[in-house]
Amino acid sequence: MLAVVGAGPKGIAIAAKARALAAAGLPVPRVVLVDRGEVAGNWSGRQGYTNGLLPLGTPPEKDVGYPYAASWGDASADVVAAMAEYSWQRHLIRHGVYSDWVDRGRMRPTHRQWCAYLREVADAAEAEIVSGVVTGLEVADGDRWEVTLEAGDAIAADGVVITGAGPAITVPGQPRDHARVLDGRTYWLAAHELQRERALNVCVVGSGETAASVVIDLVKRFHKHSAIDVLTTRGVLYSRGESYDENRFYSDPGDWPRLAEAHRREFLDRTDRGVFSLQAEATLNRARGFRALAGRAVAVEAREQDVIVTIGYGEERERVAYDAVVVAIGFDGRWFEALLGDTASGR
Repeated sequence: MLAVVGAGPKGIAIAAKARALAAAGLPVPRVVLVDRGEVAGNWSGRQGYTNGLLPLGTPPEKDVGYPYAASWGDASADVVAAMAEYSWQRHLIRHGVYSDWVDRGRMRPTHRQWCAYLREVADAAEAEIVSGVVTGLEVADGDRWEVTLEAGDAIAADGVVITGAGPAITVPGQPRDHARVLDGRTYWLAAHELQRERALNVCVVGSGETAASVVIDLVKRFHKHSAIDVLTTRGVLYSRGESYDENRFYSDPGDWPRLAEAHRREFLDRTDRGVFSLQAEATLNRARGFRALAGRAVAVEAREQDVIVTIGYGEERERVAYDAVVVAIGFDGRWFEALLGDTASGR
């Protein structure tokens, strides 16, 4: 049995692939997805992370079956055909809007539309989903895993897949709950409460896609005379590399092990970490009211009427007052380490 923590795109894709392999007559493990919320809930706009109306950052053709590779020997054609039933195009065809999507230039769906697609795939693949919060991961009974849930239940599995964004990364002094200090998740839950009748001075900390989506929303929704500082350690807002030679590593990682670790990190910095998507960049190129500011948030001091951000750049330090601050530097990808028991952590 394979336990997958998270019922988002990765978990649903694994469940769909298992169903496709079984349909092709290949042996597959039982796949169980464990999630604390709704299926693909982080894309709906009701759990933070997005308002649901943002456009998908990658082409929708890169769906749960992509890249439809012939990796299964003589059964490859059957596996690919089965996975095609879960494709984005098949989703549109079922709803009678495929030609409309093509004629309109294959527009990027919104996060909420992507959520609906993912939920339809989960239903079609008959994904087995357990509602619960994972509180522990430990190795038990030899090489088997024991996945402990908050309610006290446990799932025994032969393998575990970890997915999900994890908690938002914070800066020193950042309060957990303050109306003027938000992050890449809570911004979307509280943005409507920020005043829009007057111009605001806002600082967005970060230079990746999380920060880009927040800046785009601020520019669109806030008073036209608002000032938005985008605080980035490099002082420049870079766009994501989208050449064939860059994209191919995501489609076929076969050559990835041949790259030195330093070059792998450089590749990720260019294509994924701390960069804006081309779509976000195109939107912001037409916008005014924001600027990139070189530096890092050394500390945040939240007060009743404002937030003081200590900005460090080299040896220099400057304290700047803002009406609101959004710490949008991303999420902790290693969040699951806190769940590991002694044996699992040692391994």
